[in-house]
Amino acid sequence: MISRRALASLAGALGTGLAGTASAQSGGPFPNRPLKLVVPYTPGGSVDLMARAFGVRFSQHTGQTTVVENRPGASTMLATQYVARADPDGYTVLSGGTQMALMSHMGTQTPYDAERDLTAVAVLTLIPYLLVVRPDLPVRTVRELIDHAKARPGALTYASFGVGGAGHLAAEMFNAMAGTETLHIPYNGTAPGLNDVMAGRVDMSFCTIPPAIPGIQAGRLRAIALTGLQHLRALPGIPTISEAGLAGYECVSMNVLFVPSATAADRVARLNQAAVAALRDPELRDLLEEQGFVPAEPMDPASTRRSFDQSVAKLVAIIQRANIRA
Repeated sequence: MISRRALASLAGALGTGLAGTASAQSGGPFPNRPLKLVVPYTPGGSVDLMARAFGVRFSQHTGQTTVVENRPGASTMLATQYVARADPDGYTVLSGGTQMALMSHMGTQTPYDAERDLTAVAVLTLIPYLLVVRPDLPVRTVRELIDHAKARPGALTYASFGVGGAGHLAAEMFNAMAGTETLHIPYNGTAPGLNDVMAGRVDMSFCTIPPAIPGIQAGRLRAIALTGLQHLRALPGIPTISEAGLAGYECVSMNVLFVPSATAADRVARLNQAAVAALRDPELRDLLEEQGFVPAEPMDPASTRRSFDQSVAKLVAIIQRANIRA
């Protein structure tokens, strides 16, 4: 759950600040009216809360209110299509992730081309995941889990929050690198899968971090390791998978701002400037870290695109190796 400090921060969503200075395509300053930040998930989830906290600071550095609009559904495709087809005026921005670019690689026809129809603006956060196991599973480290799984090929089960989702891909990358074989049990969301892990019906999960913390604190889940390469303030003492027995392992999602591809370069640059300034806010960085996100380092739009495409290519390789189909 989001902390009281986070809620207090979100309450300032109408904050204003420096006026935009980039020239508009039709003359005058940009932006000169509210911006819409489209989130492809339901309200209250971790990505939604991240977007709202970011939106407060984004407003301060654009001089205009940022209105968050949730458009969940179809594995992020509804929101992505909406932004891809929006007027390319810089006022409609997508808080998008790697998932939107992966669907077409899993046999799904998408109503957009993520590379052709969207221009990257800025990286907001990296999103690592957490390997957890049921508390009575006799493993406490990555190495013990690998040995346990190798001794029981195909017997261990793992819950994911959907076929082709980050948890599924993280587990398949783990299997490929560790030489293990585990059975995928997909769920419609993180909570149902974690409930079955806590109940002992499923052995483990690669899950988003905030929903797992209450179960860890209550002793109903055992945290093993993180899928990223950085330690997290939200989970002190938890190692990364790479350092705990599977060197080189990294599986994270990226959260990136996108606009329609025909948006003028000066407007993209202005939005990037505001996003980078917002992410330098110490309070926002603390808030994101407390929720299990890794705030991004500053990148210009071209570097953002390259980084995003590299992340997608790495995940596409997993999809192809494991023959994952949505």
